[in-house]
Amino acid sequence: MISIIICSINPEKFAFVSKSYTELLEGAPFEIIGIHDAQSLCEGYNRGINQSRGDILIFCHDDIEIISPDFYPLLCQYLQVYDVVGCAGTNHLVASNWGFAGDPYLHGTVIYPVSADVWPSNRFDLSVWGEVNSVVVEGIQALDGFFFAVNRRVINEVRFDEQNFDGFHIYDTDFTFAAYLAGFKLAVCNDILIAHQSRGNYCEKYAAFSARFMEKYQGRLPLQECNNRQVALAKNLDRVQILRIRDSFHC
Repeated sequence: MISIIICSINPEKFAFVSKSYTELLEGAPFEIIGIHDAQSLCEGYNRGINQSRGDILIFCHDDIEIISPDFYPLLCQYLQVYDVVGCAGTNHLVASNWGFAGDPYLHGTVIYPVSADVWPSNRFDLSVWGEVNSVVVEGIQALDGFFFAVNRRVINEVRFDEQNFDGFHIYDTDFTFAAYLAGFKLAVCNDILIAHQSRGNYCEKYAAFSARFMEKYQGRLPLQECNNRQVALAKNLDRVQILRIRDSFHC
């Protein structure tokens, strides 16, 4: 049983992502739990957890589309080995943003629409961090929160921190890093391809929550400056071209 928990105040986006999951998970047991009045992402996700029945829980944004047609078997396969899986993250967390680790510590594959104003989209840019021939990257310490999936045993021990992160930022780094510190195994899976409309929103509120994160984990992060990062880009692709590139990861 898969429980998909989505916080959304946009009925059109929620309907689209729900349709995407329904088509991909046809024949599999699943439930979609929509939280439409979340006080924060942490509060909304925790409320969704309390309503959920699944052995696998997915936490994701409402502005995504899963491109991989084999999403369900891949997800089940990876969660037999790992406790938390996602599409992008770092194996060397140095700050509240996983991307600040820089090279060579960034890993993942994310798809963005060519134009952020057009959603859903038929043309995409493909972003790749790390080695493209590594289908699964182990030893991950934190994941991007537009999509990640966990085994229930994780949320039996780790929950989203509503007290420190009572807004809409850094909930993902905090939760996944807390899971890592609790001894759970995290991984980035490069063949689970997901399009994400947003490329991030780093406002003043983000800086405030970032300071809370650094205070919470004082002494648990390496004393290291943020490194430069590079991303490989393939631009203006359709779904067939994206999947062809993905399949080359196995070569």
